Parts: sequence; C-alpha cells; structure tokens
Amino acid sequence: MTLRISDKCDQQSVDDIIAIGYPENSEYIHELLSWTCDPNWPIAGSIYEYFRELGKLELRSVLQTAETADLDWRHTLITQIISGYDQETLHECVEYLKKWAAQTGSEECDIESIRILTERELISTPEIAQLAKRNLFVYNLWIKETFEAAEKAIYYNVPLSEHKL
Repeated sequence: MTLRISDKCDQQSVDDIIAIGYPENSEYIHELLSWTCDPNWPIAGSIYEYFRELGKLELRSVLQTAETADLDWRHTLITQIISGYDQETLHECVEYLKKWAAQTGSEECDIESIRILTERELISTPEIAQLAKRNLFVYNLWIKETFEAAEKAIYYNVPLSEHKL
C-alpha cells in the first residue's frame, strides 16, 4: 500500500506514515518534507515534531532540503525543525548554519542561524562576532544605498516624523 498526503489538511495520511515507524517509513521521508514549507498548514506541526524526534536519523534529508529550498522554506526548516534539535544533532548542523548565517538578507535565515549558533553556543563568540559584524556592515550599506537612492523623496515628500517602524 502506498500512502500519499493529498493536501495540507490530510492529517490522517501523515499520522499513518508516522505510525509505520522509522526506518520502515523511510520511503516517505521526502513526501513528509515536501509538506514542511508553510508553518500555517494544519499538517505541518506534526511533521516538524516528527523530524525533531528523528534527529540525527534523518538530519541529512532535512539539511539537503534546506540547502535546496527557497529562502522562505529554508527559514521554516531552520526555525521549526533545526532549532529544536538536541545539542548533539545541532553540532552536525554547524557548517550549514555558519554558511546560512553569512548569507545576508536571506529572508532572515542569516539571523535565525546566528541566533541558534549563539544561544546554543555552537561556535566561539569571536566567530559569532565576525559573522554578525559582516552582516551589520552589509545591512548598513543597504540602508545607505536605499537612503541615497530615495534621498530626494525622503526629504521633500515624506517627513520622517510621519514614518513609524
């Protein structure tokens, strides 16, 4: 019998796949991962929980998916699965997290990666500081370039006092 998740509300199929147990359900790992891109989907939460529980057993699949996913999906995998791994499993994610932390402007993947590296003390503080300083430099350049590109409009058409963050 082949199981397929038919839509974002098909919790029964997700439960059936998980109930098969690992590694017997390994043929469905990519099927499950394909439903992790939107945290608002009703089935996503139980899939995230399952991959956090699997930890190292399917870490390569999660990292490979995150590596090839668009930035929104990568952000979701980082915040919903990777950040929930135990310390031992996270140590195997360090190189990926460092790479993503250096990809400034990547739909907050950089910020979340730095957050995990820092909060879980996965790399030294000098390494974290180096990543953060580089990213701050890039963000400051973007602010400067945005300001210069829109300077006339900012000064003459929209009083800064009217802008709220």
